[in-house]
Amino acid sequence: MGFLQFEQLIPGLPDDLAMECLLRVPITSHPSLRLVSHLWKSTVSHPSFFSNRRLARFAENHVFLIQPQSPPPPLLVAEDKSLLEESESDDGIKEVVNGSPLLYNLNVFNTNNEEWRCLAGVTIPTFSQCVVLPAVRKLVVLGGWDPATLEPVSRVLVLDLAVGTWREGSPMPTARSFFACAAAGPSTVYVAGGHDGQKNALRSAEAYDAVADKWKALPPMAEERDESYGLSLTKEEKFWVISGYGTESQGRFRPDAEVFDPESNTWEIVSGVWPYPGNNPKSTAVVTVEGQRRWWYVLEGEIKEFQWDDKVWKGVNLGSIPKRVTELWSSSSSVSLIDVGNGKIFLMGNGENCGGEGMFILERKNVDNNTNNNNNNCNKGQGGVNWRWQHVHAPPRFFGFPFSASHLLI
Repeated sequence: MGFLQFEQLIPGLPDDLAMECLLRVPITSHPSLRLVSHLWKSTVSHPSFFSNRRLARFAENHVFLIQPQSPPPPLLVAEDKSLLEESESDDGIKEVVNGSPLLYNLNVFNTNNEEWRCLAGVTIPTFSQCVVLPAVRKLVVLGGWDPATLEPVSRVLVLDLAVGTWREGSPMPTARSFFACAAAGPSTVYVAGGHDGQKNALRSAEAYDAVADKWKALPPMAEERDESYGLSLTKEEKFWVISGYGTESQGRFRPDAEVFDPESNTWEIVSGVWPYPGNNPKSTAVVTVEGQRRWWYVLEGEIKEFQWDDKVWKGVNLGSIPKRVTELWSSSSSVSLIDVGNGKIFLMGNGENCGGEGMFILERKNVDNNTNNNNNNCNKGQGGVNWRWQHVHAPPRFFGFPFSASHLLI
């Protein structure tokens, strides 16, 4: 009777040592790893593999950005390629005959090694929204405009980040663009407001389960809210729809918000959260500082934080801000804030206004008050805390100001 032969991850190495080797492989090489063998494919696609990468501190921070092509090249669409392959090659590329200059890409920035890539394989609708669901390792792209007709679409695209494949999700019940959107819970994405094909502002709202691939209608909001901003702050998984405007008041942003409570299946209006009627709330962001979720906004050359108890926006003490950053804020009409985890915040100004030099990572570091820190990029605020500004370089084709962005540690 023969002995059972168990396949080894790497022949000649103990499996625990072989696993240590695989955990160190960058995420960009995972499509190749899955081609080596069935064992490697199942290993590097399993949820525990990504958990172990995080525990061993080999996981990489990725920022996903929906950006216009910049500078605008001839309208191109990449045919099917592997998830993280560069899409600049002429191989498998064809022109779109009836196109539009409003073509957007889904790009990814790896903050660990400052690597930029364009994710090939699908055509991204113009002004679509992207949301990451870390618990199920999926990225969802929703709605926006058809780049040829400029009409709102109901299209949903789901990227499985564990295996690197795209699929068409169940379409949104309501085609919409410029809507509020946020993730809540392990697999739920909320959408609300925006406008339809006739530019009518919407009150309707819906919830998508990315695992079940099903939509559920929510009760309508009390007010129409075009160009509103969506966020989820609390463990109760409530969905906030900030400001927006109605069909008859285009461009005049409301001062209030509506909050959806999934337990009671009801909306509640909260007044006094947005005192800037001429400013779009979409340039705000929820960031994590000292383990707490904060709502930040760059306004008039200053980062402000919303104080929920007092319902006021107050400046954040960052100490001395580098001249290059203040020049960015003075030259750019808008600055995008993106939480990239590990106490870091990515700031990106409008690339056209700042020559592509307007990208920084702001990192909060606790330091010894007795330490003499002469690093000019490190600026002391209150309580022995330093804010470090790191300039980020990017190729010109990634200069486009992001319409939507999300982050995942994987």
